[in-house]
Amino acid sequence: MVPFAVALTEHISSEAAAPGAAVDINQLFREHQHHLLRFVRRYLRNSEDAEDVVQNTFLEAMRCADRFSGLSKPSTWLFGIALNLARNQVRRNCSDILEKMDESIMEQIADYDANPATMIELRQIADQVSLLLDSFPAKIRETFEAVFDGESTYEEAAVQMQVPIGTIRSRVSRVRATVRSRFE
Repeated sequence: MVPFAVALTEHISSEAAAPGAAVDINQLFREHQHHLLRFVRRYLRNSEDAEDVVQNTFLEAMRCADRFSGLSKPSTWLFGIALNLARNQVRRNCSDILEKMDESIMEQIADYDANPATMIELRQIADQVSLLLDSFPAKIRETFEAVFDGESTYEEAAVQMQVPIGTIRSRVSRVRATVRSRFE
């Protein structure tokens, strides 16, 4: 038996079912703990996270046992709680990965079909565009970055910068025209 299950068994055994509770958590634990753990492991593909999710499933079931409506079997209700908690865990794990990912890692991914000369040329163009953007006045650069980094629409940028939308459009147009003339 996994370590959390021992502690949870003791916790469940020490508490009687809540008066008027519609579901017997002790019985659910005895009957479904191993099935539930296998189910969550398959979903998460990580034993430690699966154990945490199963533990939290039974804790949540104990907390909400008095609200069990009886419209489904208690095991269905329990597996539904586990599935929701497992989905939340997957979201947390994905967001943790994305937060830790450095943008420079994309350059470390090998593209075996890429032409090295093309890659160098693209890096040089990116550096030149960066230098070109740095040469613009701060307000134009700020407008361009707000719109093209996906942070703002033209309307949102106009409100944020407290200028008419036409000013935003002309600033972005000016940057585009300069980039086109320099690199075409």
